[in-house]
Amino acid sequence: MLLYGKPVAELHTQKLKSDIGTYFSDGKHYVAILFFGTNSSSAVYVRNKQAFAQKIGLPAFIFGQEHKEQNLGIFEDLSEDIVRRYENTDQVFNLIDRLNLDERCVGIMIQMPLPDFLKHDRDRLVSAVDEKKDIDGLGGGLVGKSFANFISFTPATPKAVMSLLDYYELGNLKGRRVAIIGQSIVVGKPLALECLKRGAIVQCFDISNTEQEIQEGCQQAEYIFSGTGVIHLVNENYVNKEKNQILVDIGYGHLNGKAAGDIDFESVEGIVKYITPVPGGVGPLTIVSLFENVISLRKNYGKI
Repeated sequence: MLLYGKPVAELHTQKLKSDIGTYFSDGKHYVAILFFGTNSSSAVYVRNKQAFAQKIGLPAFIFGQEHKEQNLGIFEDLSEDIVRRYENTDQVFNLIDRLNLDERCVGIMIQMPLPDFLKHDRDRLVSAVDEKKDIDGLGGGLVGKSFANFISFTPATPKAVMSLLDYYELGNLKGRRVAIIGQSIVVGKPLALECLKRGAIVQCFDISNTEQEIQEGCQQAEYIFSGTGVIHLVNENYVNKEKNQILVDIGYGHLNGKAAGDIDFESVEGIVKYITPVPGGVGPLTIVSLFENVISLRKNYGKI
């Protein structure tokens, strides 16, 4: 059975629109998207974020691309920061400081990958974002507090995965064996923590593991999550023959001009119980989940 993300995204978007109307009805708040690179895929993703924000009624402005054409309305005072050319780390840190202090700004996201002049300061940059506005959760503090049950927060991609599973009534992970391939700070690590919070028995793999180790771990798992970006990494050698496994593909790339994920769909579709397609699986939910975190942080921290 295929696990499609579109119906889940539509349901969550309706709820999110309602929440935005409840918490930000005065129209005096915005989200800041910091994009300093030139990656074409990232540029498309950033534009999609901005378009989605407009759809739900919460303005989002792109900083770092000299986007003079953005309609600022009552936020005209942001114009100088938006159109500025950022050429060094001090300029970027100063921008983050200003956004942290601006009570109208209810979310800050830093688009990856970073350009060369910022790469060496990646950890400092994501940590500089005020925790109350870190809707990506890249700073680490929110994920740690959530795992300790101090607050309720899940980074966007793991949230998208769990929303998908919950919709199809597959989200009860207590006592279930889970294999996660990839340990990035954006996907693998926070996803592992979320699975542990739900009572799963989690095994994580990355490039330090041999192919045989990963295959054996996956064959024993009931759930396989893969988010490495390695096209068709997971094939029939990674699954068992009992047709009882649930595979969630969190990777994305292109093969022969077509969208493709970590999982070799054709080789495993007939021997697993559930699988997400690429495109159309987790993808439609990631942006929705990101903006849901604006509401999550408002509920956790109140007015910023």
